[in-house]
Amino acid sequence: MSRRAAEAPGCDTHDMVLVHRVFCREFRLLADIVEATSPTDAEQVTRVSAHAREMLAALHHHHRNEDELVWPKLRSAELDSSLVDLMQNQHEEIDVLMRRVDAELSEWEHQGGAETADLLVEGLRRLHAVLTEHLRLEEDSILPIVAETLTASEWSELGKRGMASLPKGRALVFLGHIAEEADEREWSELTRRLPASVRLLYRLFGHRGYAREIALLRRDLRSVGKVVK
Repeated sequence: MSRRAAEAPGCDTHDMVLVHRVFCREFRLLADIVEATSPTDAEQVTRVSAHAREMLAALHHHHRNEDELVWPKLRSAELDSSLVDLMQNQHEEIDVLMRRVDAELSEWEHQGGAETADLLVEGLRRLHAVLTEHLRLEEDSILPIVAETLTASEWSELGKRGMASLPKGRALVFLGHIAEEADEREWSELTRRLPASVRLLYRLFGHRGYAREIALLRRDLRSVGKVVK
C-alpha cells in the first residue's frame, strides 16, 4: 500500500494564509518605504533594497513550490483543471512583475533620483495589486480544495521546503514577519508545530532581532504620515 493510500486526505492550510498576509503587507509597505527614503541616504537604500530582494526571493520560492508540489497533485486528483491553469498563469504574470521590480531596484540603488524612485514605487504597487488579487482567489477557491485533497504529510512538505529555501539565519526573521500578522490563537497553533529549539531561539533572540530590523526599515514611514498596519 502506498503512503498516500494509507494516509487519508485532509490538511490544515491556515498557515498559508498567514504567509500570504506577510507578502501582502511587505509589498504594500515597500512602496511606501521607497517613497519615503531619501536618495542621498545610501545606507537606507541598501537596507531597503536587501529587504525587497529577500521578499522577492521568498515569493519566488513560494510560487515555485506550489508549482511543483501542489498543482500536480490537484491535477492528478482529476479535478477541474481550469482553476489550476489560472493559478499558473497568474504566477507567470507575477513573475514578470517581480523581474521588473528587481531591475528597478538595481536602477534605484545605482542611479537614485526621484524619477527612478517613482518607477520603482509604481512597479511595487502594481505587483502588490496583482499579487493581492491572486492570493485572495487562491484562498477563496484553491485552499478549500487543497484542504480536502492533499494529505497532512504532503502539505507539510510544502512548509518544510519553504523554510529550507530561506537563507541561513533568516528563518527566525520570517517567523517575526508571521508573528506580526498572527493573532494569539494563530501564533499558538503555528508555534506548537515548531521544534522546541526553534521556539526557544525565537523567544531569546528572534523577536528582538526582528523588531530592530523592522524599526530601521520603517523608520521614515510615520514621519510622512504612512500607516504600517
